[in-house]
Amino acid sequence: MSERPPGQTPPPVEENSEHIPTVGDVRQIIESMMVKGECQIAQTYLDAEGKLYRLDAVAPGREEGETLELFYLRKGSYPSGDKAAETEIHSTYIKDGQWNGTGPQASLVDNIPIADAGVNLKTWKVFE
Repeated sequence: MSERPPGQTPPPVEENSEHIPTVGDVRQIIESMMVKGECQIAQTYLDAEGKLYRLDAVAPGREEGETLELFYLRKGSYPSGDKAAETEIHSTYIKDGQWNGTGPQASLVDNIPIADAGVNLKTWKVFE
């Protein structure tokens, strides 16, 4: 660990800095919600700063022949036209060519810092 020269203060830490989940964070949340605990990332979208704002994933559904499509969208507006008032994960069930949207499956709780590199499941409200 390096020491700072005398009189030099550490850089300020923003108290209200927003945690932006990584691909791994979002994958962990999605897999924790899945019956079989697995998903495949179909596509990721990054903003101008290289941070994840949207992720599309596919997972096996609960019933035979059913597929679950999930998408994570970070709060904000993006050049792609995507907009979200909250950071959430939504899903759609697909079976026999029929689509059944189910709405939000999980929502990131605001103002809860994530202290470690991994995702803190307590920062997400998962809807059952």
